[in-house]
Amino acid sequence: MKNYQDTETGGIWAFEGDYDPFSAGNRNIPKTLTALVQPKPDESHVWYQGRWIKQEDAPPGYTPPISSVPSYNPAWMVHMRPYTAVHRGATSGLVITLEQINSNSYDGSKLAEVVTTLPLNNTTGLSALVSYDGTIAIPQCTDYPSKVEGVRKLNEILCSILLGGIHAEVLHAEELIIGALLEKTKLANYTPSLHASLRSNWAGPNDRLLLLMPSRVLMVEELHSAYTEGHKVLQTLDNFTPFFLLSGYTSMVYRNNSDALSNLWIVVEQLTEHLWVTKYMKHRSSFPDFVTKAYSEFKRTNSLGRISTKHELLYLSNVLSAECHEVLNIVRGERNDLAHRGIVPSSKLIEDLWSVLPELLEVCSGIESIGLRRLYGGVVENWGVPHRTNFDEWMELAGRL
Repeated sequence: MKNYQDTETGGIWAFEGDYDPFSAGNRNIPKTLTALVQPKPDESHVWYQGRWIKQEDAPPGYTPPISSVPSYNPAWMVHMRPYTAVHRGATSGLVITLEQINSNSYDGSKLAEVVTTLPLNNTTGLSALVSYDGTIAIPQCTDYPSKVEGVRKLNEILCSILLGGIHAEVLHAEELIIGALLEKTKLANYTPSLHASLRSNWAGPNDRLLLLMPSRVLMVEELHSAYTEGHKVLQTLDNFTPFFLLSGYTSMVYRNNSDALSNLWIVVEQLTEHLWVTKYMKHRSSFPDFVTKAYSEFKRTNSLGRISTKHELLYLSNVLSAECHEVLNIVRGERNDLAHRGIVPSSKLIEDLWSVLPELLEVCSGIESIGLRRLYGGVVENWGVPHRTNFDEWMELAGRL
């Protein structure tokens, strides 16, 4: 390896001995490199006008320089789950044979090709990119300047897709993929993942079978339709956090019932507050006398702030249906049992709650029959133990340790 120094920042670049960075024409390599390297004496030194000086000798408020070479097309990314192939049309899918899978001779780079975009309505005018293998990328730009903002925006996109009726799972911060748009048409991820292994032909035989039988195939038109519908719903909700709906749905699907109830109840509270302000308080004077009397009684007992009170008045005002009101009453009690007594709710309770969420979202947004109604809970089978088991070898091993 041969070292070079960036005269602009003092940074060290290392290349193989036969690589000439001056003639390579690589736009990512600074044009200000020199083969004359000045080692940094220690961490108390900073780079100043082409040399290392003590920090205390630098001008007041001095900030070490950064490279003038930009980071080209950096991205925050998420892989849709389960593994998804996104097709432009009915005949646009990649043709990958079993022989190619067995010999690992398929063209993995095609999995990274961008097949469509999703509008982001941000200040930069940049869109989200979606690759063939179901990766969604947003730019690392001033609109999303940190990992936190990247995760937030990607969850907003995923929530829009979910609201539009397509299964989408929550993105947690530790799962965020760091990558970039490369070669003008492909998404590259720098974070290790199954997608990266499949694109690079590094995946094992069992993982490569996903390319023959992807868990899901989405058409671009289908994805656009779901995203557009869900985005319209979100635009009507100023106090709504997409993460909680996504997290609650994902937990419900995998039967993590406590997490599902905790997250979905936050969704209920946010939607209830929206309805309380926009549907009840805004029109309170127009409701029948019995509703006004109920409101006055709740006010007299200082219970207007309770969510149970708001649900009751929204029901009496015909904002919520009787079925929705009944389910919310039951679920509220179970949620309190979880919070105060540690009682884990049943899958049926979670699914009952999920069944009334579309009504809340539709009343809040004014959009009828949202795609979310097509999605149900308990997708993952609740595995039981085998009918016959034998743990002799387990016991033997434990006894020897």
